[in-house]
Amino acid sequence: MFYLPNPVAESNVLRLKNLLMFRQKNSHATRLRLPPQLVVLVILICLLPLSLNYLGVDFGSQDVPLNAEALTFLPPYQFTETLYLALSGSFTHTILEWSAFCTALFTVILAFAHFATTRDVTTPVLGVVLLCAGMMDAFHTLAADRLIEAVADNRNLIPFTWALCRLFNVVLTTVGVSLFLVGNIGNRWRGNIIFVVITSTFFGGIAYITIKFCATSHNLPQTLFPDSLMTRPWDVIPLVLFLFAGIFVYPRFFQKYPSLFSHALIISTIPNIATQLHMSFGSQALFDNHFNIAHFLKIIAYVVPLLGLILDYVYTHRELRQRNCDVARENLERRRTQAALESTLFDLNKTQAQLVQTEKMSGLGQLVAGVAHEINNPINFIHGNLTPIQEYSDDLFQLLRLYQTRLPNPDAKLQENIDSIDLPFIEEDFPKILGSIKLGTTRIREIVLSLRDFSRLDEADYKLVDIHDGIDNTLVILNHRLKETLHRPAIQLNKQYEELPEVECYPGKLNQVFMNLLSNAIDALDERHNQASNLQDSHILGPMSSEERLSQITISTQFKDSEHIFIAINDTGLGIPEDVQARIFDPFFTTKAVGKGTGMGLSISYQIIVESHHGSLTFFTVPEEGTTFIIMIPIRQHGISQ
Repeated sequence: MFYLPNPVAESNVLRLKNLLMFRQKNSHATRLRLPPQLVVLVILICLLPLSLNYLGVDFGSQDVPLNAEALTFLPPYQFTETLYLALSGSFTHTILEWSAFCTALFTVILAFAHFATTRDVTTPVLGVVLLCAGMMDAFHTLAADRLIEAVADNRNLIPFTWALCRLFNVVLTTVGVSLFLVGNIGNRWRGNIIFVVITSTFFGGIAYITIKFCATSHNLPQTLFPDSLMTRPWDVIPLVLFLFAGIFVYPRFFQKYPSLFSHALIISTIPNIATQLHMSFGSQALFDNHFNIAHFLKIIAYVVPLLGLILDYVYTHRELRQRNCDVARENLERRRTQAALESTLFDLNKTQAQLVQTEKMSGLGQLVAGVAHEINNPINFIHGNLTPIQEYSDDLFQLLRLYQTRLPNPDAKLQENIDSIDLPFIEEDFPKILGSIKLGTTRIREIVLSLRDFSRLDEADYKLVDIHDGIDNTLVILNHRLKETLHRPAIQLNKQYEELPEVECYPGKLNQVFMNLLSNAIDALDERHNQASNLQDSHILGPMSSEERLSQITISTQFKDSEHIFIAINDTGLGIPEDVQARIFDPFFTTKAVGKGTGMGLSISYQIIVESHHGSLTFFTVPEEGTTFIIMIPIRQHGISQ
């Protein structure tokens, strides 16, 4: 088969490819940065609490002093209420800190999921760095709530460990990013889970040891100076480091490893800087307005990298869906170009298209129809020329005999030539040769006609046909497989035909069903004899008797009622194992060896009988005795004129 060039189609495909490349470049550039709307939203969230402060909103927790002597005289419900009010700041602090830790935990989970698909080691390492910073916050909160051993006063422990947590956060993140800016460590350790585990363990250990030391220390330095312009000078150091990382370190990392996650690190410095500004120059006491705002903005700083990973998954899904659509369009263009086939190969192309569409396992009937169509013309040409050749040969021999009559005594050289070619034998044998050739071409024409009747490729609608003719035409195709082979005797074919009316059906499709079922029956008999031969070779079984070696296929037809006919195809094979019987009609399910079946024959046969002919295809099997497939189809199809 060959294709004619189609300049219009090739031009369309080229334009489509260029469009796809342009879309891919734009899509790739877009999905490497957070959307501008999201960046603006982060900035607005950072400015919103301060704006609400100017409108009179105070986010500080209510400070209710406790009088131990007065508490003893309060009723139980007032006692509990007073304690809750006094501890409201601690509750708010705990909720905000654990929200930040949970956000960091979700980030590292998504980072490892991203690592599992991309094998990019930068994402899980930085995710673990953020998690370790969140673990510092968690340990700091557990110590403040006395859920782990702690002896330090919360008035010193919370501000000091907060400053350490923020310092730990920015230092860890900057160091983690810097690891990938030095040399080629990102590519060298790509896909190496050991590096991720070692880094995670190291940073996590540092976080726990630091908080443990602070919680068990009796003397912590003063970090809060309420009457100063810089109320928390310890928080200025993380502020400067966040500014340095956001301006110099993170952008370089984004240039070397561009991704949504690395861009999110840059954007996360905005809430981190806002957090440090509130703490360094605003917070004057535990749980006051700026203290709670800073803790809330710290959550936003953890949320931004998490959103980067989430958007990466969203963009990947969109890109995959877009690629599928583009591939579908490209496939559509390619199918259109295939319409430009040479006209002399149209029928064969139609056969192959039908083969791909209806039966990917072995569309033998369709292929045979195409071959028969191509063979028919040259055979008709040869057969049609045999008659004039016969006439020409008769005329030539008659002329030769006339020469012999007129020239009874040829010269010596001519007589020598006549004797060397045995002219009388040629005159006798040449008509026989022509007769043999004519007999052969006649036989080939009959076979071609049988093949075309079997395939019925030109019949795309219901038609009244003789079912027995369809079965017999199928058997003509399979006749060579019924003969004796080295591994088994000839297959005995039993036909038990009842008189049937003509049936309204798709002849070509129904013949395909007969082909699939009979081919499977022959395969079952081959398998039975191969298994028996292997057992004999292993001396497990003795020689088989003639009855044991008998291979039979029985085809029965019945007309039980006035509306349906039944066709049964039985073989004496090994039967169908019980564990696969429920899946026998599933697409692509096969018990045959690799390369000998695709598992589509029975699935397509079931579809043809049930969906196209509104009938049924069932089977029953007996282990070691054989299988019978039963086809039931109506004589007339609903909705078709009688």
